Amino acid sequence: MEKLLTQLKTHRRLLGGAALLAVAFFIFACIWLTQVRGNGEKSRSWMINDQFSEFALIDDTVTQDFVCDRDLLYMGFAFKVQKAGDEGPAGVLELTLTDLDTGEVLATSEGDMSNILDTTEAYYTTLGLSQPVELTSFGERHYRVTLTAHYTGEGRLLIGYTPTANEAGLGLTVNGQPTEGMLAILGVYAQIGGFLTKFYWVIALLALVLIGAGWWLFTGQKCPLHRMVFCFVLALGILLSMVLPPYSAPDEQFHINQSFTLASTIYDPHLPIAQSQIHSTIRRPSDQDVIVQDGETTVFTWQHIAKNLLTTSPDPFTATHDFDEYQVDSSYTMYWISALGVLAGFLLRLGFIPTLFLGRLTNLLFFAFLASWAVKRTPVAKAVFATVALLPMTLHLAASYSRDSNLLALCLLFAALVLDLAFGPTEKISWKQLILPALAGLLIVPSKIVYFPLALLVFLIPAARLGRFSKAIKGGFLVLCMVVFLSSAGGTLTLGGFVNGDTPVAAGAASSSAAVQEAEPAASVAAESESAPAPESTASSGETAVADSAPQPASEEPVQDDSVCYSLPYILSHPLDTVELLIRSVVEYGDHYVKTLVGGTLSYFDPGVQIAWTWVAALLILLVLAWLQPGFELPVWAQTVCLLIGLACCGLAVLGCVSWTPTYYTTIYGLQGRYFLPVLSLLLLARPRRLLLQTDFTRGLVYAVTLVDILVVFNAFLSILAR
Repeated sequence: MEKLLTQLKTHRRLLGGAALLAVAFFIFACIWLTQVRGNGEKSRSWMINDQFSEFALIDDTVTQDFVCDRDLLYMGFAFKVQKAGDEGPAGVLELTLTDLDTGEVLATSEGDMSNILDTTEAYYTTLGLSQPVELTSFGERHYRVTLTAHYTGEGRLLIGYTPTANEAGLGLTVNGQPTEGMLAILGVYAQIGGFLTKFYWVIALLALVLIGAGWWLFTGQKCPLHRMVFCFVLALGILLSMVLPPYSAPDEQFHINQSFTLASTIYDPHLPIAQSQIHSTIRRPSDQDVIVQDGETTVFTWQHIAKNLLTTSPDPFTATHDFDEYQVDSSYTMYWISALGVLAGFLLRLGFIPTLFLGRLTNLLFFAFLASWAVKRTPVAKAVFATVALLPMTLHLAASYSRDSNLLALCLLFAALVLDLAFGPTEKISWKQLILPALAGLLIVPSKIVYFPLALLVFLIPAARLGRFSKAIKGGFLVLCMVVFLSSAGGTLTLGGFVNGDTPVAAGAASSSAAVQEAEPAASVAAESESAPAPESTASSGETAVADSAPQPASEEPVQDDSVCYSLPYILSHPLDTVELLIRSVVEYGDHYVKTLVGGTLSYFDPGVQIAWTWVAALLILLVLAWLQPGFELPVWAQTVCLLIGLACCGLAVLGCVSWTPTYYTTIYGLQGRYFLPVLSLLLLARPRRLLLQTDFTRGLVYAVTLVDILVVFNAFLSILAR
């Protein structure tokens, strides 16, 4: 026994990892067995004709000629039962599908009529085909479907049709008699099949590799914390990007348009670099994909992406095309990283889908590098910086085209660098050490005005460390930030509109003008200091913008004035209304703000991918534990400064959303918790000494956050699977 205990103690690291992997594999297997395995029959269908107001009695044979532009795996028809006494129709219903042009029999099917539901309403009953019928290279085919009833009893079958044929109908014959109209036909053109199980286990095996590698890094004690953060951010970002592919992150279609346009202006020698109209997007001619660009991720999106992940571009080299699609704004500052990834895809002649993922990967790598660097450089609250970088919402944005990916990284790094300059081991700061934080700050300020107060962090740096020119350095930096902001596109426009009350019509307002929306959600535009697109935006863009917003109250009146918003003059003249708006927003959507802060709601469209409150609560608990980790403490005055700066940024984000809220709204338009992420680490620097823990377990905490993130990934997988 003593020898066994010695062996167990010697190999406890390996045995602990094996036990953890065994538990994880058991959980993943249970999820597959109970939630995934039975969904292989998921299919996609469309209505070739969904109109039926009449019913025809099938005495013998019914034929329908029609045109179809998709593959056919199953066909459905609207049947009703005509009983003879208590006896319903019995026998075999035979289906034959032929090519109308050649007469070739393409597929057959037989079904038992007794399986058709006996109800007062007509329901679609699908009949499988003996073999899939695929499209020809011409993009559509003409078919004739023949339904022949072989009765063995007195009951009969009725089939639904409309007396007026739609554009797909070419001719209807009922029991040998030509009939004006068209059958109600449902076509099934895709089935997920075994792909779902394969894709699930790819995700599960990658998660197991991450769990095992993470355990080895955590228990080894040799890997520095910042390298652990880099590895975990990169691996989790890739997993999230697989489950929530391009076009699924908040407003990502407009950020993709911005990145592709920037890359195209570099790629095409005839275009001026980084110059384009906001209401148009430049991409290669073949950079289109209806399934991916739909944004509503389903299991078929995964399947389609997997099939096209290694495609190449058929376009001539340097060829670009102007698409009538909106970008975010006229500034490309936060899109250079993703644009370089897109440009690499162009130069490698990759297809649209692999190029999309390459742009996402460059953003993720940039974020992982800067976030891990921030963890390394900050002298305080390393656990807080690491945990914030690993929150699901942070990772979701980091692994997307959103400019928040770069902005979050820069905010984390800027705060860490300034804290290092102020409280790190260096007593005398050289001018070279000021270059990087100054550059980060000057990139942050013009990108989103709400984070302008971050520049005030320079006042944390003691004058003794900067030398006799400390006041000039700090003041000069703030002046530079102001100049950069005012010279940026939309800076003065945003301030002028808010102060003077000329707030543009809020995007997605629930009124008759909702069909003409802005490209970016209103709250996002206002808070991020960008010029809004012209109101002639398409309805589809507006629908997308509304999807990312917080739930909004429906207007009782058919028409409301969206142009009257909570601008500064209105707020000053209606203070009680403004306070009521704020209170009601917190009461009604407080849980929404919390969930969108940590990642309880992911993806793009309403209602998005909802994550169970169990994982949200676990993440909040881990965030609190990170907040209470022991270590070097900032002076009380420094904690107060950081807290006030963080609150100022949050207040400006709320104010930006309020300024875009029409006055007839009862809650703030478009406010989300993710707007507070860039300053969350600053807010958590103010800590009560009496509550601090005695033992530092930052490494274990980071690994625990990673494990919860993996469960969030599977939660997102199941949420999409349920669609």
